[in-house]
Amino acid sequence: MKIGACVGMNPDAVRTLGQIGYEYVETGLWEASGADDAKKDAYLKALNDAGLRCEASAFAFPGVYNPAGAQTDEDIEKAYTAFRDVIARTRYMGNEILVVGAGGVRNFPKDKGYDIDNVYEQLADVCARVISPVCAEFNLTAALEGLQQAESPTFNLTEQSVATARASGKDNIRVMTDYFHIWVEKEDMSKFASFGDMIVHAHIANPVGRIMPREGDGADYPAFFSNLKKAGYTGRLSVEAGVQGEYRPTMEAAFKEMIKQAEAVGLR
Repeated sequence: MKIGACVGMNPDAVRTLGQIGYEYVETGLWEASGADDAKKDAYLKALNDAGLRCEASAFAFPGVYNPAGAQTDEDIEKAYTAFRDVIARTRYMGNEILVVGAGGVRNFPKDKGYDIDNVYEQLADVCARVISPVCAEFNLTAALEGLQQAESPTFNLTEQSVATARASGKDNIRVMTDYFHIWVEKEDMSKFASFGDMIVHAHIANPVGRIMPREGDGADYPAFFSNLKKAGYTGRLSVEAGVQGEYRPTMEAAFKEMIKQAEAVGLR
């Protein structure tokens, strides 16, 4: 298992992560899509100096897409065009995994009696007709991100992301799993073993306060790591959380704890 960290396009932070020993970074495409040449160059130089690659990045479903009601071919085409534009403009990042998240565009009007089953059917359709072909063009694997109900009414459990990914019928539509959201939703992690082949990425945070992990912080990291092991997952794990205190010691403690947990279950 490779241990990485979510970080913005901050050259100093990227170099610090490399010095600590992190093995890759994950940087969101929101910031990257609007970066000027100077900012791009500084970020890429920092990655090179640190000996790191941006192996995963996150972006929302196309903002023009709304899973409420039947989507016309014109709607799908607009979503495709908007999504492809962002991905094409950010390939300098070099990421292999595209985390597809953000709750707002996965919303639907509950007060109008809209059938949630239809929402998931539409989400599978947009995965097949928008996300998958763009990812195929740019050699990406999409990972559907599950969020807590406070952030999104859909994809609250990893198994819901799995069902939608499978319904899309596309091999490059997969899922990620996030310990923070799992803890909030009280998800049964023992189910990971039944769909381990669908998991291509993972995030982690101390769920109490959504802060960086550290030894003895009270979180049940062993349960998360052991269930990933049972699922056969050996890929990447990004720490994604708020930093309390100074950056370097906080990130050092998080890296040390993640290495320890991975080694304990034979993932290192």
